[in-house]
Amino acid sequence: MSRVGSMTTHVPGYPGVARLTSNCHILRNAEYLGAGQLDGPDDFVYDNKSGVIYTSVKDGWIKKAYISKLKNSKIRFQNWVNTGGIPLGLARGLNNELIVADAHKGLLNVTRDGRVKLLTNMAENLKFNFTNGVDVANNGMIYFTDSSYKYSYEDAELALLDPGPYGRFMSYNPTTRKTKVLARDLYTPNGVVVSRPDQKSVIFCESITRRCTRYYLRVGKKVVMENFINSLPGLPSDIKYDNQGPNYWIGLILPNTSYYKAGALATTLDGKPIAQYTDFNVTCSSANRIGVYFYCASALKNYILRFKWNQNLHSRTCSSPFCSRKC
Repeated sequence: MSRVGSMTTHVPGYPGVARLTSNCHILRNAEYLGAGQLDGPDDFVYDNKSGVIYTSVKDGWIKKAYISKLKNSKIRFQNWVNTGGIPLGLARGLNNELIVADAHKGLLNVTRDGRVKLLTNMAENLKFNFTNGVDVANNGMIYFTDSSYKYSYEDAELALLDPGPYGRFMSYNPTTRKTKVLARDLYTPNGVVVSRPDQKSVIFCESITRRCTRYYLRVGKKVVMENFINSLPGLPSDIKYDNQGPNYWIGLILPNTSYYKAGALATTLDGKPIAQYTDFNVTCSSANRIGVYFYCASALKNYILRFKWNQNLHSRTCSSPFCSRKC
């Protein structure tokens, strides 16, 4: 048994040997979308009806570009909406709006015509200080994280030096307009994803502790959480559902040690690692497949990396749940 915040959780063991599909050279034949146009793209979402990808950048803009059937040379990102803060996590709402976790402003709703509305910026009389990850359930409920009440986005490096339990995982009900704290005393909670296709739980990742936790919904008054995946080879940022798998992709923004590399890690729906995409100097805060391409956005870069997801793949057996840099 293990403790997550103040709640007891079950931690299943890893198998002794992991079989991973890996691409350790994702920079080969990769495209750099929006190079010079994007200042630290943290997250992205795709509208498959319009062929538009939206990305959040740290200068306050949410930018968009048409990527459907276009080559890199023709893809141009344009300013769409400036939140006046620092937009990080993005999620599609039920009415085709964007739900935005803004590090400074809080949880925002951006309508299709670009109007920005504040949904919430406080819970239990404590104002958000570092709103980060977000996802929307099929019933409209919004789940999100506030990484720290002590450190702001600008103080992220200090948060690494003082890895205290300053974060919260919360929900926002757009019907009642109520914000509820679901888990507290978390270590830099970041990305959030509602489990698909069952919608019975929400998975959130904590960067400092290099783990992701599953929070079960609709279990009465009892709070049930369990380990989804832990001891990740890097600091997890966002987590996204990939319906082409189906699986989840976890963006690794920084490596844990020099033995590992950052990038993206895929897991099964129950948290078993199955694929690893990486290369030297690669960092992913958000990663997912869109059609035949794999996309990796990073708050530490000025572009979104894109490559055909099935290139340079090989299968390897590792003595630990994750393969080392020697792949």
